Amino acid sequence: MKTKILLALVVSVFILGGNAFAFHGGGVAHCDGCHSMHNSADNPRTGSALAPSLMKGSDPSSTCLNCHNGAGGYHINSPNGANKNEGGDFFWVAETSIYDVNVRGTLVPNTPMNQGHNVIAADFTLVEDTTNLVAPGGSFPSNILGCNSCHDPHGQVGTGTRGGSAAISVSGSYGAADPVDGSIHGNYRILEDSFATAPVARANGSSGTSVDYGSGMSTWCLGCHTQYSASNMHPTADPVPVAYNAYKASGNFTGVVATAKDALVPFERGVTDGSLLNPASTAGVSTGTETVMCLTCHRAHASAFDNALRWDPNHEFLADSGILNEATTTLLSNGAVPYYALGVAVDIVATYGEWQRSLCNKCHVQD
Repeated sequence: MKTKILLALVVSVFILGGNAFAFHGGGVAHCDGCHSMHNSADNPRTGSALAPSLMKGSDPSSTCLNCHNGAGGYHINSPNGANKNEGGDFFWVAETSIYDVNVRGTLVPNTPMNQGHNVIAADFTLVEDTTNLVAPGGSFPSNILGCNSCHDPHGQVGTGTRGGSAAISVSGSYGAADPVDGSIHGNYRILEDSFATAPVARANGSSGTSVDYGSGMSTWCLGCHTQYSASNMHPTADPVPVAYNAYKASGNFTGVVATAKDALVPFERGVTDGSLLNPASTAGVSTGTETVMCLTCHRAHASAFDNALRWDPNHEFLADSGILNEATTTLLSNGAVPYYALGVAVDIVATYGEWQRSLCNKCHVQD
């Protein structure tokens, strides 16, 4: 009996410990994870000694990358383009030997100024976008863009409504009711909600290799890219066509609802209760509430393709993508993964076929 009690206590400690030691637990983490009050030996700064707010990096993004630099898991800035999380890999906005892209018969050098969000992180050689001085379709200055432009490292929620009104005890804005003890939920992925309420979504864990999107993502993105909501822009609130379910690949329309979701072309399910979301779900369009969103076509951080797109927009056939066929053997042999879904590399020919056209066709079915 004593043995059983002891085992039960050990198990409970590990279960509780998993929550207790989560750095981003929905709200502000322990201060010395990001700040160093005295630049002491046991908590040194890795960047400039003159870093603002006593941050441990030279700037906000460098401070974030002190933990998030690297590959795999919760890392977002690999040395070789190997990361396969939903947000993408900042490697692509730092890569200096960018490959040439064959655009309708003409070789055009690809540029890291067109691969995603150029966050400024001096300690990791990530520099500002000198091509777009402000956010495309908006006015946010590129010379102050950092991780904290989109994420709130302190996890505050509901600016002007719930912010500061109660303690945050639970991670994620999943749309479910707040705990009964008077505390509240944090934001999904601690997304900054100065412009709009953080979206409802659910990831498979800190790696974020699989996400089921609920609602609000496009409204949140439009906080900076305002003009993209104009009537002559691609809509982000329109229902996903039912044709999405049948489409598997160019010339292949044998898909069924139960397995129709393509993680390279995700959508929002149109729900505000995160408990209804499941990152492992493969279901396609089934309720009529599913909608297109910004992240249907783009990755949030960066990608191997123009404008952080999920697939190459410059070729008739995806198998002819510049990064797969031009002077890129070094990139690929070093582990770069331009096409991926659900945390694994996607072989275009094996998955879709040699003659697969743009994945816009998953919704538009023009091939």
